[in-house]
Amino acid sequence: MINSALIKQLAAAEGFSDCGIARAERLGEEEYPLDEWLGAGCQADMHYMERNAEMRRDPRLLVDGAQTVISLVLAYKPDSQMDGSCRISQYAYGEDYHTRLKRMMFSLMAAIKERCPDFDGRPFVDTAPISDRHWAVRAGLGWIGRNTLFVHPRYGSYCFLGEIVTSAVADNYDKMYSINQCGECNRCVQACPNNAIVTSRFGAAMVDARRCTSYNTIENRAETLPDELDTRGYAFGCDICQSVCPFNIQAPASFHLDNERQRQLEDLVDAGEEKFRTFSKHSALSRIKYTQWQRNIDKAKTKKTGID
Repeated sequence: MINSALIKQLAAAEGFSDCGIARAERLGEEEYPLDEWLGAGCQADMHYMERNAEMRRDPRLLVDGAQTVISLVLAYKPDSQMDGSCRISQYAYGEDYHTRLKRMMFSLMAAIKERCPDFDGRPFVDTAPISDRHWAVRAGLGWIGRNTLFVHPRYGSYCFLGEIVTSAVADNYDKMYSINQCGECNRCVQACPNNAIVTSRFGAAMVDARRCTSYNTIENRAETLPDELDTRGYAFGCDICQSVCPFNIQAPASFHLDNERQRQLEDLVDAGEEKFRTFSKHSALSRIKYTQWQRNIDKAKTKKTGID
């Protein structure tokens, strides 16, 4: 058995912003309307989302004997933003979050094992069929906002998420976060220039990837982007639905964007392929190829209107 209070103490010592612990169970369709989202074609050509659908709902199918999901939050709101005609989503300002979180999670697991020698688990950061957002909610850390992103009451949606799934039983499990504090606020829906935020039959928000700037500038591999897509100057990802959220506006900065890093980000608009590949190697920008980057820049420059 693992001590929940100790786990949270160790997570804080490793630098995580928050930690919650949930019992490994199946997620219901009402809280995770995956079938409806897939049936409506909202996944666009992200066909990997169609695989292992049941595993996405139930971590016990992902890790044999799973009893507990340790959900971890790392806030990333920067203290300043890049300027220029072509912008990059703020989550990509620093080191690739996959690398950073995995390093922190392995360190946390080592610290747990030092105190609990029988402890074993598997860390996941956005690269396996497990729904990070929903497990953060199950672990009592926050709710899923109208923009479909996980929202932490202190850090807003500027959060990286990861999980450690373990066969160990915890001595105490957190209660699921049951209050959606978005209330009647509809700013994110109204702000999206492409009307990408839609609603499921259960009333849950869903994003239609075919209309989403983040999907199109990262996951879409086509030579050209849809003519009707309004990227509002974003060349990688998009922060529009986040930037208008009251919880994000009041959230504290958690990442320092120094002048040198900001200059490097802004200089990428004129970067050749070698410079782009060298810079993006340890960044979330490595998700796209240079040809996509050039395609995105062309699109960002041709249509930049409306709110930030």
